[in-house]
Amino acid sequence: MTEPSIRPESKTELLERMRAGRGEWDALIAQIPDSVRTEPALAGGWSVKDLIAHVAAFENWTAAQIRAANEGRAPTDRELYGVEEMPPDFEGWDIDRQNAAIYAQYKEMPLAEVMTFSSQAFADLIAAVEAVPEEDIASTGAQTWTEDKTLLEIVPGQCYAHYEQHADELRSISGDEIP
Repeated sequence: MTEPSIRPESKTELLERMRAGRGEWDALIAQIPDSVRTEPALAGGWSVKDLIAHVAAFENWTAAQIRAANEGRAPTDRELYGVEEMPPDFEGWDIDRQNAAIYAQYKEMPLAEVMTFSSQAFADLIAAVEAVPEEDIASTGAQTWTEDKTLLEIVPGQCYAHYEQHADELRSISGDEIP
Protein backbone atom coordinates (compact mmCIF):
# COMPACT_ATOMS: atom_id res chain seq x y z
CA MET A 1 0.00 0.00 0.00
CA THR A 2 0.97 3.66 -0.17
CA GLU A 3 3.93 4.49 2.08
CA PRO A 4 2.30 6.00 5.18
CA SER A 5 5.44 6.75 7.18
CA ILE A 6 6.75 9.63 5.09
CA ARG A 7 4.90 12.88 5.70
CA PRO A 8 3.70 14.58 2.52
CA GLU A 9 5.27 17.95 1.82
CA SER A 10 2.36 19.68 0.09
CA LYS A 11 -1.38 19.62 -0.42
CA THR A 12 -0.86 18.17 -3.90
CA GLU A 13 1.26 15.33 -2.54
CA LEU A 14 -1.23 14.69 0.28
CA LEU A 15 -4.14 14.47 -2.18
CA GLU A 16 -2.14 12.16 -4.46
CA ARG A 17 -1.34 9.84 -1.55
CA MET A 18 -4.93 9.92 -0.36
CA ARG A 19 -6.21 8.89 -3.78
CA ALA A 20 -3.53 6.25 -4.31
CA GLY A 21 -4.09 4.79 -0.84
CA ARG A 22 -7.84 4.70 -1.41
CA GLY A 23 -7.36 2.94 -4.74
CA GLU A 24 -5.30 0.25 -3.02
CA TRP A 25 -7.80 -0.02 -0.13
CA ASP A 26 -10.73 -0.37 -2.52
CA ALA A 27 -8.84 -2.95 -4.60
CA LEU A 28 -8.10 -4.99 -1.49
CA ILE A 29 -11.75 -4.85 -0.38
CA ALA A 30 -12.90 -5.79 -3.88
CA GLN A 31 -11.01 -9.10 -3.53
CA ILE A 32 -13.30 -10.08 -0.66
CA PRO A 33 -16.72 -11.40 -1.73
CA ASP A 34 -19.74 -9.53 -0.34
CA SER A 35 -20.87 -12.68 1.47
CA VAL A 36 -17.57 -12.80 3.38
CA ARG A 37 -17.57 -9.07 4.18
CA THR A 38 -20.36 -9.51 6.71
CA GLU A 39 -18.87 -12.52 8.54
CA PRO A 40 -17.21 -11.88 11.95
CA ALA A 41 -13.77 -12.92 10.70
CA LEU A 42 -11.62 -10.17 12.26
CA ALA A 43 -10.34 -9.52 15.77
CA GLY A 44 -13.03 -8.81 18.33
CA GLY A 45 -15.70 -10.44 16.18
CA TRP A 46 -15.65 -7.58 13.68
CA SER A 47 -16.49 -8.14 10.03
CA VAL A 48 -14.88 -6.50 7.02
CA LYS A 49 -18.05 -4.38 6.84
CA ASP A 50 -17.45 -3.22 10.41
CA LEU A 51 -13.85 -2.33 9.59
CA ILE A 52 -14.91 -0.37 6.50
CA ALA A 53 -17.42 1.57 8.63
CA HIS A 54 -14.74 2.20 11.27
CA VAL A 55 -12.33 3.72 8.75
CA ALA A 56 -15.14 5.70 7.10
CA ALA A 57 -16.18 7.12 10.49
CA PHE A 58 -12.67 8.49 11.01
CA GLU A 59 -12.63 9.96 7.50
CA ASN A 60 -16.06 11.49 8.06
CA TRP A 61 -14.97 12.99 11.39
CA THR A 62 -11.85 14.50 9.84
CA ALA A 63 -13.75 15.88 6.85
CA ALA A 64 -16.28 17.49 9.21
CA GLN A 65 -13.52 19.08 11.31
CA ILE A 66 -11.74 20.48 8.23
CA ARG A 67 -14.94 21.66 6.54
CA ALA A 68 -16.18 23.46 9.67
CA ALA A 69 -12.79 25.08 10.26
CA ASN A 70 -12.72 26.22 6.63
CA GLU A 71 -16.09 27.87 7.32
CA GLY A 72 -14.91 29.45 10.59
CA ARG A 73 -17.21 27.48 12.87
CA ALA A 74 -17.26 24.43 15.13
CA PRO A 75 -18.62 21.19 13.67
CA THR A 76 -21.86 19.75 15.01
CA ASP A 77 -22.15 16.31 16.60
CA ARG A 78 -24.32 15.35 13.60
CA GLU A 79 -21.49 16.27 11.22
CA LEU A 80 -18.79 14.58 13.31
CA TYR A 81 -20.56 11.47 14.55
CA GLY A 82 -23.84 11.17 12.70
CA VAL A 83 -25.89 11.72 15.87
CA GLU A 84 -27.56 14.76 17.38
CA GLU A 85 -25.80 14.61 20.73
CA MET A 86 -22.88 12.69 22.19
CA PRO A 87 -22.70 11.53 25.82
CA PRO A 88 -21.33 14.28 28.10
CA ASP A 89 -18.12 12.36 28.89
CA PHE A 90 -17.30 11.53 25.25
CA GLU A 91 -14.29 13.85 25.05
CA GLY A 92 -12.50 11.75 27.67
CA TRP A 93 -12.98 8.43 25.91
CA ASP A 94 -9.89 6.48 24.95
CA ILE A 95 -9.50 5.06 21.43
CA ASP A 96 -10.87 1.63 22.40
CA ARG A 97 -14.07 3.16 23.74
CA GLN A 98 -14.37 5.37 20.65
CA ASN A 99 -13.91 2.33 18.40
CA ALA A 100 -16.52 0.38 20.37
CA ALA A 101 -18.99 3.26 19.92
CA ILE A 102 -18.30 3.37 16.17
CA TYR A 103 -18.78 -0.39 15.97
CA ALA A 104 -22.09 -0.21 17.83
CA GLN A 105 -23.32 2.68 15.67
CA TYR A 106 -22.73 0.91 12.34
CA LYS A 107 -23.03 -2.79 13.29
CA GLU A 108 -26.59 -3.17 12.01
CA MET A 109 -26.12 -1.01 8.91
CA PRO A 110 -26.42 -3.11 5.73
CA LEU A 111 -23.25 -3.66 3.70
CA ALA A 112 -24.47 -1.58 0.75
CA GLU A 113 -25.11 1.40 3.05
CA VAL A 114 -21.68 1.02 4.68
CA MET A 115 -20.05 0.97 1.24
CA THR A 116 -21.96 4.14 0.29
CA PHE A 117 -21.02 5.79 3.60
CA SER A 118 -17.38 4.86 3.01
CA SER A 119 -17.33 6.31 -0.52
CA GLN A 120 -19.05 9.49 0.63
CA ALA A 121 -16.78 9.96 3.65
CA PHE A 122 -13.70 9.69 1.44
CA ALA A 123 -15.16 12.06 -1.17
CA ASP A 124 -16.00 14.54 1.60
CA LEU A 125 -12.47 14.29 2.99
CA ILE A 126 -10.95 14.92 -0.45
CA ALA A 127 -13.25 17.93 -0.97
CA ALA A 128 -12.45 19.32 2.49
CA VAL A 129 -8.69 19.02 1.94
CA GLU A 130 -8.99 20.56 -1.53
CA ALA A 131 -10.76 23.57 0.01
CA VAL A 132 -7.94 24.28 2.49
CA PRO A 133 -5.70 27.13 1.32
CA GLU A 134 -2.21 25.90 0.42
CA GLU A 135 -0.62 28.12 3.07
CA ASP A 136 -2.82 26.57 5.78
CA ILE A 137 -2.19 22.92 4.96
CA ALA A 138 1.31 22.92 6.46
CA SER A 139 0.75 25.55 9.16
CA THR A 140 0.62 24.47 12.77
CA GLY A 141 -2.69 25.49 14.31
CA ALA A 142 -4.08 26.97 11.08
CA GLN A 143 -7.23 25.12 12.05
CA THR A 144 -7.86 25.32 15.80
CA TRP A 145 -8.86 21.66 16.16
CA THR A 146 -5.38 20.55 15.01
CA GLU A 147 -3.75 22.16 18.05
CA ASP A 148 0.03 21.88 17.55
CA LYS A 149 -0.07 19.76 14.38
CA THR A 150 -0.53 20.44 10.69
CA LEU A 151 -3.06 18.85 8.38
CA LEU A 152 -0.10 17.21 6.61
CA GLU A 153 0.56 15.38 9.88
CA ILE A 154 -3.05 14.55 10.80
CA VAL A 155 -4.83 13.60 7.58
CA PRO A 156 -2.64 10.60 6.62
CA GLY A 157 -3.48 8.86 9.91
CA GLN A 158 -7.17 9.33 9.23
CA CYS A 159 -6.91 8.09 5.66
CA TYR A 160 -4.18 6.15 3.84
CA ALA A 161 -2.06 5.37 6.91
CA HIS A 162 -5.25 4.15 8.59
CA TYR A 163 -5.86 1.83 5.63
CA GLU A 164 -2.36 0.46 6.06
CA GLN A 165 -2.98 -0.23 9.76
CA HIS A 166 -5.76 -2.63 8.77
CA ALA A 167 -4.49 -3.94 5.43
CA ASP A 168 -2.96 -7.15 6.79
CA GLU A 169 -6.30 -8.09 8.36
CA LEU A 170 -7.99 -7.72 4.99
CA ARG A 171 -5.18 -9.53 3.18
CA SER A 172 -5.58 -12.49 5.54
CA ILE A 173 -9.21 -12.78 4.41
CA SER A 174 -8.68 -11.97 0.74
CA GLY A 175 -5.83 -14.43 0.35
CA ASP A 176 -3.62 -11.62 -0.99
CA GLU A 177 0.06 -12.11 -0.23
CA ILE A 178 1.27 -10.11 2.74
CA PRO A 179 4.52 -8.39 1.69
